[in-house]
Amino acid sequence: MIKQKENMMSILRCPGKDPQYWKPEDIFEISCPQCGTDIEFFKDEPTLPCPDCKTFVQNPRIDKGCAQWCKYADKCLGNDVSNKAL
Repeated sequence: MIKQKENMMSILRCPGKDPQYWKPEDIFEISCPQCGTDIEFFKDEPTLPCPDCKTFVQNPRIDKGCAQWCKYADKCLGNDVSNKAL
């Protein structure tokens, strides 16, 4: 039981997802390709809807490099781990 709790704690403290380890450039804005409205992305958000036209925009800077080595990648990133070389 203790081992399981330790494993869960390491999942909750993933440095890639924990904002205390982020750099200022990990939060950024891009323009919506449809209407030009600025959309604020956090580095770990794969897609967001534009606040104006509601078009879903992909994060051009998403980094899933940890999926190559982290044994909890499927829990963190979901089924999207199939393309680990991103």
